Amino acid sequence: MIKKIFITLFFISFLSAANASEFCNGFKNGFITGYKSAKNTGMNPMVPFCPMKPMKGFGDPQSDYEHGYIIGFKKGQRS
Repeated sequence: MIKKIFITLFFISFLSAANASEFCNGFKNGFITGYKSAKNTGMNPMVPFCPMKPMKGFGDPQSDYEHGYIIGFKKGQRS
């Protein structure tokens, strides 16, 4: 019984880590693009640590990558 619980928890944490990496990749690329467009430069900035993935709202995209990209783009423009 305990073995089944550990296996289930392992798969849940593995799947959430895979989704978080998609979100973080999107955040990184979005931040770079937003920063470059705001500063009108071709140099890549230092990207801050990826934030925790927020809950998706009604108007948010389904893709975790695209969700992270939008958040990163907005944050890059404010930098």
